[in-house]
Amino acid sequence: MNRFLIVTALLFSLAAAAAAQDRELARIILTEPIGLARSREYVKLSLQAEAWALADSHAALLAIDAATQRAIPCQVFNQQLSANGEAVIFSVIFPVTLQAGETKILSLRTSHESGSRSQPVTDLLLEGKGTELRIANKFYVADLRRSERAEPQSHASGQIRELLIEEFNQLLTNAEDRLHWAPNFKRPGMEYYTTIAHWNEPRVQAIDNGGYLIQTRRQDLAPGHPEILLTAVYSFYAEVPYFEFYSSMEVTEDLWLELLRNDEMTMDSMFTHLAFQRPEGEIVDVPFSERYEMLQQRPIENEAPWLCFYHAEKQYAFGSIRLQYDLTNALGEPSPTYQAHTQIGEWLGGIKYWNRRLIHDHLTFVPKGSRYVERNAYVVFRIGAPQRFEAIENLARQLRNPIRVSVLPQ
Repeated sequence: MNRFLIVTALLFSLAAAAAAQDRELARIILTEPIGLARSREYVKLSLQAEAWALADSHAALLAIDAATQRAIPCQVFNQQLSANGEAVIFSVIFPVTLQAGETKILSLRTSHESGSRSQPVTDLLLEGKGTELRIANKFYVADLRRSERAEPQSHASGQIRELLIEEFNQLLTNAEDRLHWAPNFKRPGMEYYTTIAHWNEPRVQAIDNGGYLIQTRRQDLAPGHPEILLTAVYSFYAEVPYFEFYSSMEVTEDLWLELLRNDEMTMDSMFTHLAFQRPEGEIVDVPFSERYEMLQQRPIENEAPWLCFYHAEKQYAFGSIRLQYDLTNALGEPSPTYQAHTQIGEWLGGIKYWNRRLIHDHLTFVPKGSRYVERNAYVVFRIGAPQRFEAIENLARQLRNPIRVSVLPQ
């Protein structure tokens, strides 16, 4: 018995010693792809390792530049353990600076050195828990909490209800609903469409809170549409004027829809102008009062790289940069759409909205296996002079052409 205890203790000690060793988890190549210098741009990648590789709470993960040996602290998030407990899949994020066209090789290593475990101090702040969250950085404050001021705001959905633009102390609100209530859907026989903002405590919820990234992940059946499995992910970053929203609508059973929309922001009367970029590069800038006839002749394409609302005198602006738009179904074919376009609207005394219409007011059969995926960056910025849209143009060019990441074989 004593011999058994000694052997067990020895094996445990050896395992602990192995876990305590600094270890290279991956070597990666970063490449700037379009000749645009990058300053502290976030790099994200997913990796897989033995489960014990991340089990040591006393170790940090560092990205070490092979040329300079400069170490960048990493944030690990979205860890998923295999069913047998032997492997872990996880994501990593860290900021990096690259010159135009530059390539760097980095080593991702665990470290037990004193001081390496301390995460960088940033402007990112999280308050609350579950779906009742308030998330801020120096550019904005996003309020995801419920409110009793209007029935659609009272659900525990985890969607953004209002957004404060810090530079202007300008609060973006929607008196009738939440600021961000898409995706939304409507089947035949329903009097009104339902939205993601009608979720009440979605079945799957997870939050990662770190110095670089606060991410919320939610998944459940779409309200009033159990044939649609809906996934929603917010990503809020430190030190940058944007956040991202990823959504996936997976159709698990055949259904008919009269309406299907995404990428929607709805705000009270706070803006005077609309601007957007056509897919071929033309920038259109027009007062709201003059938009109707122009958009009737040629609606905004769903592939438009970016669009924004702004106030001409006060100079604040809020826009959407389109990063991913994928309608591929389970068989690799396009999922059904009808008159797909981006709609700009105004109602109830000045409430303004944009949305991406996938099925536009037409009864449409949507078979099992259909899938609608989007990822958009929502950005707050100041209208410039003389290049009025320089801020969103530059950010769109950067985010739509991210640093390329290649993982080298071990």
